[in-house]
Amino acid sequence: MNEAAKAARPQRSWFTARSIAKAAGGAVVQGGATGQGVATDSRADCAGKVFVALRGDRHDSHDYLAQAVKNGCVGLVVDRDVDVASLLREAKLQRTREPFVVKVEDTRRALLDLAREHRRRSRARVIGITGSCGKTSTKEWLGAVLESVMPAVRSPGSYNNQVGVPLTLFQLREETRAAVVEIGTNAPGEIAQLTEVARPDIGIVTCVAPAHLEGLGSLDGIAREKSCLPQGLPRDGVCILNGDDAACREMAALTKARVEFISVSREAEWYATDVRFHALGTTFLLQGERPVTLPRLGRHNVYNALAVIAAAHHLGVPEDEVLRQLARVPSAARRLEPKLAGGVTIFDDTYNMNPESARSALQAMAGLQTAGSGRGFAVFGGMAELGHDSVALHRLLGEQVVQSGHDRLVCVGADAQPIAAGALGAGMAKDTVTCVEDLQAAHSLLRRELREGDRVLCKASRRVQLDRLVDRLVAELGSSAGESGAEVQRG
Repeated sequence: MNEAAKAARPQRSWFTARSIAKAAGGAVVQGGATGQGVATDSRADCAGKVFVALRGDRHDSHDYLAQAVKNGCVGLVVDRDVDVASLLREAKLQRTREPFVVKVEDTRRALLDLAREHRRRSRARVIGITGSCGKTSTKEWLGAVLESVMPAVRSPGSYNNQVGVPLTLFQLREETRAAVVEIGTNAPGEIAQLTEVARPDIGIVTCVAPAHLEGLGSLDGIAREKSCLPQGLPRDGVCILNGDDAACREMAALTKARVEFISVSREAEWYATDVRFHALGTTFLLQGERPVTLPRLGRHNVYNALAVIAAAHHLGVPEDEVLRQLARVPSAARRLEPKLAGGVTIFDDTYNMNPESARSALQAMAGLQTAGSGRGFAVFGGMAELGHDSVALHRLLGEQVVQSGHDRLVCVGADAQPIAAGALGAGMAKDTVTCVEDLQAAHSLLRRELREGDRVLCKASRRVQLDRLVDRLVAELGSSAGESGAEVQRG
C-alpha cells in the first residue's frame, strides 16, 4: 500500500474512555464513542476528538465544555463534576451526541500522561531539540527535510511547552516515521519532564546562552536544565551537541547515547569552514569540502544546518536531498527576515531576543558590510527575563554593537537604555546613539534619517512589539511618498 493510501485509510485509535482513564489515572463517568485525536482549544474544530479541559492562570476550559461539544468533540477529560445534560442543552444538541466523560485529578497532568501513552504506541523515531537559541529554525528545517522523503511531523510554531509538546505528539499516526519535537523551558524540571514524555531517539542541543534567567537563575542553571535532554536519551540513541559551546561539550559526559559534535571553528563529526555572508544568504564548506548555500544570514544558522545534516544522516536521508532542501529554506517570520522597502533593507528579527541571538544577528549584519554600501542601523528594544544580570548583559550588547561596526544605534524604551550606555562606553560617538521613549519616536527618527542603501536590524523581546515598527516602516517605505511628502532620502 502506498503512502497516500495509508494516509487516507481510517486510523485505529486507542482514545476510548476506558483507555484514557487507565493512561491518566482517572475514572470513566460516562462512556461513548472512540476519539480520533486530542484537542485543548474549544474554539477550534473538535470533530471526532477528545477535549481536555485545561486550567490556566486566566482561564478555565471547563467553562467552555459546551462549545467543545458543539464543535464536535466526542469525549471530555475533566477534573471537576460535569452535567452532560446541561452541556447538551447549552450546545443545543440531541442526547444522541453525548460525549464520554473521564474525570481525572489534574487535566494538565492528564494531557502529559495521554501524550506519553500515545508516544509509547508509536514506532516513529523522535528527534528532540532544545537550546537557548535556534530551536525553532532547526526544527523547521529538519522537519522540511524529513517531510521530503518520509511521513513526518513537527511541532507547529513554537509548541515547546507542557501543552505544545503533547499536541505535537498527538500528530503521530500509524504511518509516521519521524517526529521533530521542540522542547523549551523557563523553569527547572520542565525539560526532564517533557523528555520523559517524548522519549526522543535523537537529541539536539543548539547552545547554552543567557535566556529565561529569571526562572533558571544563572547560566549554570540553564546548562543543567538543557542537559536533561541528553540525559534522557537511550543508550542506542544519538546526541548532537554544539562543540563550540563549552556548556554543551560538558553534556557529552552526561548521556548514555552516542555523542556527535557540530562546529564552525574546529574539525568535528560535522563541521563547517569558510563561512561567508552575502546578499543571497550564507555559504560554507561542509567537512571543509562540499559547498553549501543557505538562503539565511548568520553563523548561528550554520550551526542549525549542521545539526539538521547530522540528524538527517542518522535517519537515512541522502546528503544530496538534505542540502537540496536546506537551499530552499525560507526566512522564518521575524527571524532575521530581510524586507526590502524603498531601497532600504530592514532585517526583521523581532520574534524574540536574548543576548546570544542578538550577538549572532550583529555578526550576520557585520558580514554584509562592504565598501561603498549604505549605513548599518541597529534598532534594539530591551531583553526580558534576564534577572539580576539584566543591566550588565544589556551593556555588553552595546559594546558588541560597536565591535560589529554599526553606524547608528537606536534604543527603544527605558529597558534598552543600558545598551546605549554600553555602546558609548565602548567608544561609539554620542551623535550616533539615540534613546527614544517608544515606537512612535523610533518611527519618526528612522523616517527622518534613513537613506537608500541603508540596512536596519530591528530586534527586541516580544513584549516591546518592535514588529509593529517594522510593519509600519515596510508599508510606508515601500509605497510612494505619503501626504506629508516624506520619502527615503537618496544618498
